[in-house]
Amino acid sequence: MYESPLKDSHRRVLERLLEHRREHARQAEEVRGGEADRSGVLSEGSLETVPWGMVGEDSAPVCEIVLDYGELEGEYAALRRGIAVFDRPDRAVIELRGADRIDLLDRLVTNKVPESEGVVGAFVLERTGRISSDMRIVVMKDRVLLDLDRTDAAVVTTRLDGFIFAEDVEARHLGESHHRIDCLGPDAPGSVEHLLGMSVPGGGAVEVEIDGGSVVAFALEEGGGSCTGEPGIGLLAARGEIEALWERLLSTPAPGRRPGRPIGWNAYNIARIENGRPLFHLDFGPDALPHETGLIPIRVNFRKGCYPGQEVVARMEARGGGRGRRGVVGLRPDEDGLPVAGAQVFDAERGIEHQIGIVTSSTISPLRGAQPIAFATVRASHMDPGSRVLVNADGRTVPATVTNLAFEQPTDKEEE
Repeated sequence: MYESPLKDSHRRVLERLLEHRREHARQAEEVRGGEADRSGVLSEGSLETVPWGMVGEDSAPVCEIVLDYGELEGEYAALRRGIAVFDRPDRAVIELRGADRIDLLDRLVTNKVPESEGVVGAFVLERTGRISSDMRIVVMKDRVLLDLDRTDAAVVTTRLDGFIFAEDVEARHLGESHHRIDCLGPDAPGSVEHLLGMSVPGGGAVEVEIDGGSVVAFALEEGGGSCTGEPGIGLLAARGEIEALWERLLSTPAPGRRPGRPIGWNAYNIARIENGRPLFHLDFGPDALPHETGLIPIRVNFRKGCYPGQEVVARMEARGGGRGRRGVVGLRPDEDGLPVAGAQVFDAERGIEHQIGIVTSSTISPLRGAQPIAFATVRASHMDPGSRVLVNADGRTVPATVTNLAFEQPTDKEEE
């Protein structure tokens, strides 16, 4: 199992937070003039993590991700208002070099690979049209970086090797030698510029040398955004050098900006669900077709050249009206219960004897007044926004409305 080189840094973050709570408790005790209730405040605590990358019943996790540091509200606020720094042991990077790197990659993926510098998302498909990987393609002057789920890195590396015959292309898996972190939030671009001494283009990447080591900084999405809906920049560096970058982001803020705050999966997950962004291996998997993901507009280019699985994708677009037999949708329960991943979704009229889908992700949304929202994969018959369903939530079966991935329900004008 891959271990993050930031494990000691995570523990130090937790220790600093615990000491802050102890100091707060001591101050409260002085103000009250007596013994304050410090239950739970002075405990040493432990860092909670979640296994990542188990794609089958007998599989082992590829890594562990920090859930949070015990202050989820503060972490979420940092992501929305300042800068959040997120450790990404779940991501791996493959580097392509050689004169034919763009041409070869363009023949493998569903989106058009920029000929010059740029960032774009794309699927790698099987010839059956099923998804092998969902990746971020970072095109630089002298190389291309493929940023993808660590679970898929070995498969994609093998696919690349199978495509290389006489082409001038060298593929190198950096998953063990290098490490990734994300900088997210409104202050992320300015803070990263302060760290690097130069800005990161909204749709590109830069490479700089810091203390003798190379750091690559790249936009997480075209235009400089991220799947959380906030600006986002990825940092890639050698394992032995990433800790120094992490500590600088937390301790040396840009003038007029807050220091970076470390966040875990929980804050990141809330934000990406609120932003309507399904994830591979969570909301759809290797058995899904691109048209079943809700990501066709930002993952597939219908004007580019051939790639494995293209015929299936083109046929579904032409004959199926751009819809598969199932698809990822948004759900908004009518009541306060939160449906969790794995909860069943039923037809509202036929009841619990007619299952039509399953919940894949969910959260209580701060941006929507603490209302529960969820992603679910449902049959095509129930994919239209406004469709009524039933869903299991907190031990009850509650009514819910199908929405688009932005959790917007159709207006009366749209329904007319």
